[in-house]
Amino acid sequence: MILTHMNHKALDRRVKRHIIASPRRVFLALQPGLEEAGEIELARMGLTGSREKEAGSLTADVKLEELWQLVITGRSFSRIYLRLDDFKAEGFAELKKKLARIPWELYIREGCEYRVKISTTRSRLHVHDRITKSLNHCLNEHFEALEGISPRFTESRESDPEIQTIIIRALDDRFTISLDAGGGALYRRGYRQNINGAPLKENIAASLLLLSGLGAEGENGITELIDPMCGSGTFSLECLSITSGLRPSPRKTYPFEYWPSFRPGRFNWLTGEIEKREKPPLKIHASDMDTKSIETAELNLTQLKGDSGREDLEWTMAESDFFTSPVPEDTKRDRALLILNPPYGRRLDIGDQTAFFRRLGERIKTEYKGILWGIIVPGMECEKALGLKWEKKYLFKNGGFPVSFLIGRS
Repeated sequence: MILTHMNHKALDRRVKRHIIASPRRVFLALQPGLEEAGEIELARMGLTGSREKEAGSLTADVKLEELWQLVITGRSFSRIYLRLDDFKAEGFAELKKKLARIPWELYIREGCEYRVKISTTRSRLHVHDRITKSLNHCLNEHFEALEGISPRFTESRESDPEIQTIIIRALDDRFTISLDAGGGALYRRGYRQNINGAPLKENIAASLLLLSGLGAEGENGITELIDPMCGSGTFSLECLSITSGLRPSPRKTYPFEYWPSFRPGRFNWLTGEIEKREKPPLKIHASDMDTKSIETAELNLTQLKGDSGREDLEWTMAESDFFTSPVPEDTKRDRALLILNPPYGRRLDIGDQTAFFRRLGERIKTEYKGILWGIIVPGMECEKALGLKWEKKYLFKNGGFPVSFLIGRS
């Protein structure tokens, strides 16, 4: 047990008044172009997000428990930060003075380890080492004045949730200071231990499913997923998790669990309430013409079952070719979603790409009439070759390759 002269009772009162009782600004990073998916998730929590100037960025004012819920249940977000301050600084003396005004003891524990991530664009203060030293000096002086143990700077890259990450971003001499609440890349769910071919990131797959209407309540909601080019199973696995009400990473521990504001009792109550909302999964038909892909997807499903403790997570899996296999029997065409991430370009060699997408569109028009579809398409030429009328279109990059996601009903 650490004994110091720091007044922890007074600190606890200040945490309750300034952190727990008051809404705080959070920054939510998403795949650029898919911001609407994050807005959908926020709306389902009764929250409103604002788009930042930079693509792939949302902010929202939330209470502490809502921040916890965003981190442990959000699927479209890649990172979630708590904003601590925002100010202009044109010199290092001014930077240090404004860093010192942040009540650090409300956000990070005395004696904790922390690392710093810095990005600067068109800023007079662009030397990262000097920015880091300014922060280090500030934290040392701050906690020494409180007669507490100073936090310890580390350059460790290990994924230890106890190590806090302070993010300093400078744009045109405007500094934003944040604290990582989620512990790095949230798209790493943990269930996908095996990959094959060109995998789609989990948060992108979840975003595309949300944009297609998955999880929306009502008589016209989606009750069935058809995933005929499933690869390692990312779409189907995310669909299972979303519709079952599972947390994306049920075994993960997050940095916010080591903040002075964390309350284990309230957190356990929150996770219990989330578990009460769990329900049977959607009906899923997953298939692929590649044997290795089928095996990989099945291994990932086994991992998801183990992580969640849900043995009822199942799908129908088959080795089959989309162009020759019929629509699954008993499919309710007005309630089904066909989701496709076809091979394209640098991902996988399919020969004549335009001819492939023309054939894909013809197959959907003739065999999947009345069924809602969502397709990732690499560029205008393939989009035209597809020959399908779309209702919604989203532009983003998959693995650095520009693509569009089209949603429509044939």
